[in-house]
Amino acid sequence: MTESLDIFRALADEARLRMVRSLGIAELSVAELTSVLDMPQSSVSRHLKPLRETGIVELRRDGTSNYYRRGPLFEDQAFEQFMGRRLAELAGGEGDRERIRRVLEQRRNRSREFFDRIAGRYETLTEPGGGWRALAAALAVGFEGCRVADLGCGEGELALLLARFAERVYAVDMSPQMLEVFQQRARERGVEERISGRIGDLEHLPLEDGSLDAVFVSQSLHHAARPDAALGEAARVLREDGKLVLLELARHEQEWTREEWADQWLGFEEDQLREWFAAAGFDTDRMERISGMTPDIDVLLAVARKEQSQETENGTYRSTAEHG
Repeated sequence: MTESLDIFRALADEARLRMVRSLGIAELSVAELTSVLDMPQSSVSRHLKPLRETGIVELRRDGTSNYYRRGPLFEDQAFEQFMGRRLAELAGGEGDRERIRRVLEQRRNRSREFFDRIAGRYETLTEPGGGWRALAAALAVGFEGCRVADLGCGEGELALLLARFAERVYAVDMSPQMLEVFQQRARERGVEERISGRIGDLEHLPLEDGSLDAVFVSQSLHHAARPDAALGEAARVLREDGKLVLLELARHEQEWTREEWADQWLGFEEDQLREWFAAAGFDTDRMERISGMTPDIDVLLAVARKEQSQETENGTYRSTAEHG
């Protein structure tokens, strides 16, 4: 009884309800919540305290950065449904969503600006988790005659490998400068007719529903503002039983990668990826940890298949984050 009263006391405040609603859209830091809610940082921290203590929200640490998200109470279906109705009645939702959209766009811009700056020099630099190219080349061989995409393609080395075998390769990147370098390389290698370069980010892919046999996400998910939404988009563009191949950094504590490589996430835990895969509608075929070229940073190789039927009743694809 006391626990229930604590929960209702924690929710008996409009500012806290707005926080909970906002954290259902995206994980946010205290500074980002301050911007979204237009409140002093001290007030945001004060309101978060009872929400954390009751399990309504929880903290996720990523190196020296802290992000808040909805907590374990939302695993209870009855509580989630109750809160869904209550939050839908709360005023100010459109304004909060727009400010969250701007916060997430600022995150994406940091990555976009970084890759614009290094376009044409990427191959001369040593990215954490590098040394994957031989593995990527081996994987590419299995996609003869397929329609595939390289999501977050950068200068397109993987896409160019895929173009040697695939029927059609869609190379998507948020950096126009990176795509220019990639398209020049495609012309030099004589594969430009089998390649389509498109500007876009992982969370809003410029590709049609169910149009691909396979998607590759290689060392780009840790640059996404919302990796779970990015995996939901990957599921959307895949046909049923289509394959996702993910090469990504394993969880690490190398904080310098945020500044030197504009990383938004310090890699990922295997369990977190499995959870996001399932939420997006994937069955995980394999996941293994391999050594990268950077000391103390390993690479995860994951292969997953889109479930035979993963559309929800309202026709949308499952994802743990809303599209913003």
